[in-house]
Amino acid sequence: MSDPWTAAWEEAEATAPPDVILYPTLELQHPAFLDTDGVTQIPIRCVTGVADDMDFGIEAGATYNGGGTGTFQAIPFFADRPEFAEGQTPQCQVSVDNVAREMAQYLEAAVQVKADLIAVYREYRSDDLTEPCYGPVQFVIRKVTVNGTTVTGTARLADLANRKFPKKVYSVDEFPGLYT
Repeated sequence: MSDPWTAAWEEAEATAPPDVILYPTLELQHPAFLDTDGVTQIPIRCVTGVADDMDFGIEAGATYNGGGTGTFQAIPFFADRPEFAEGQTPQCQVSVDNVAREMAQYLEAAVQVKADLIAVYREYRSDDLTEPCYGPVQFVIRKVTVNGTTVTGTARLADLANRKFPKKVYSVDEFPGLYT
């Protein structure tokens, strides 16, 4: 896999208008993250680099609020750039800071349910908050550790080697011309 942070990407980042602010966001998804009713699954959404919670448009087809708007809590997070090596799935360390108040109950519940923790990364621009300007990129987070109020995990792209290919299933009902 080639490195997505090419010279063209770096140039685009460097030449963004000076009055435009980028908002990196992270959405955490797990079956144990439930609303106050204890039934409805919810995502935990974070935006870094801001003091107040913000509302952003979610792309159509997203698991939660697809085509609508979602509120992202002002929770700082940091991720290293993924390493790209021949024959290896890219991975990086993701740290979410000051999570004691906002995420403690969800993390305790997640320990009880054996399932993958999914992270969805998106970036928004201040001149258009209706949809992401970059992403969504979905990762699976494993090897999660909690140190004080910081949660750190290893984020990897999904296991592409074990995905069904081709993804679309062609049936005679949908494509009658297949029948001979």
